Amino acid sequence: MDTTRSDGADPRRDRGERDCVKALLPVRIMVDNPRIRPVLLWSFLARLPLGMVFEALLFGVQKATGSLQLAGVVTATAAVSTAVGAPVQGRMLDRFDKKRVVRWFAVAQVLSLAALSVVTAWDRLPETVLIVLAVAVGFTIPALSAMTRLVLKNGTAAGDLNAAFSLDATTLEFIFIIGPAIAAWGVVVAGPSAVFGASAVCVLAGTAFFLLSADNSWFTTGVSSEAGESSGEKAGRKRVRPGRAVAWFVPSIVLCAIPLGVAEAGLIQLTVERGDSIAPVGIVLSLLGVGSLVGGLVFAAVRWNAKLSVQFVLLSVAHFGILALLITRPNYVVAGVIVTLAGLFVVPLLSLTSQLLDRLSPPEAWSESQSWGGAGNTAGSAIGLTLGGVVAGVSGSLAGFVVAVVIAVVGIVVALPAFRGGQDLSGTVVTPEKVELP
Repeated sequence: MDTTRSDGADPRRDRGERDCVKALLPVRIMVDNPRIRPVLLWSFLARLPLGMVFEALLFGVQKATGSLQLAGVVTATAAVSTAVGAPVQGRMLDRFDKKRVVRWFAVAQVLSLAALSVVTAWDRLPETVLIVLAVAVGFTIPALSAMTRLVLKNGTAAGDLNAAFSLDATTLEFIFIIGPAIAAWGVVVAGPSAVFGASAVCVLAGTAFFLLSADNSWFTTGVSSEAGESSGEKAGRKRVRPGRAVAWFVPSIVLCAIPLGVAEAGLIQLTVERGDSIAPVGIVLSLLGVGSLVGGLVFAAVRWNAKLSVQFVLLSVAHFGILALLITRPNYVVAGVIVTLAGLFVVPLLSLTSQLLDRLSPPEAWSESQSWGGAGNTAGSAIGLTLGGVVAGVSGSLAGFVVAVVIAVVGIVVALPAFRGGQDLSGTVVTPEKVELP
């Protein structure tokens, strides 16, 4: 058949070029799946407070009480509560109707945020009440990130899983970039009460429409007894633990999340040692977010045929290898370049973490495994900032950077046993051996 157009151009070539360009765009997930678009948009709205609430607690409590120490305690309490509550909610998601579990956690989150909005409007803030509400806010965050990844897994083509998970990781990174800025601006202009109230509205509207717009079949993990649950029947299953591979991998997630926090504290200490303003470090750290967004979009657009475990190890080595250059204690311009290049690997590693947990966990413990991944990242980041502050403050910035590199190496090594359990991490899903955690 003659496929030449009247202008002499080959339409197959044009179509191939269009397909190539389309394949390079991570947003093709939304373009090619119109039913998923509203789900992802509502998920974004519901998760926007993730980047706002903790900053609002820090800024708001400090502004209202004048105590940075109390603000730090309240914020840290909320972070710890989040790390504790996520696996508990994940366990419930694996045993009961997922929509119902998310719905009730969202209701509890909205009520907690509304109470925090009322309390922070008072002139005098009771410390005990603030801490109790911080626990409630952290513990009740609905597991929309895990459920969004489940929707992407079930609602897109199998070959698009990398692009889908990378798009979600990039979205989360974007939330954590713009969220603090919105919270800081809101606290200054309207006060913390308004920020918490707006967050409650976002969670309420976003979660409600996320659940309404998502097909019930997208919330299944391949467990046969979920058929009744997706039809709205009350059901519960005997708990299946995530297994030994996940038990090895989660500590690695925690360890690999620590070095960035330690390096951040080291950079801050570097300004103290040089007698400089902290402003340059703020600019340098903002470049980390820029690099991570670019890296996420690029990683989502490529198809790398190596095993997921190999990708994770290689990208971790590249990420921490670049970060190790901070040991030279460079000037701020060079530090900005280093941090930007290291940031290119942040979102890809988050995406690979979710994909590896997807493969390593049995279907009956899919949600709990994903929740452990999120809790590991949260805990690692908090530990990193605390440990970095202590090490760099006591022994200097160089010690902080060295500790960050050592922990990174340990984190990569700890992950290796998780990849030796016989799972096929290259593309064909093989159900892992269900091994009870010790």
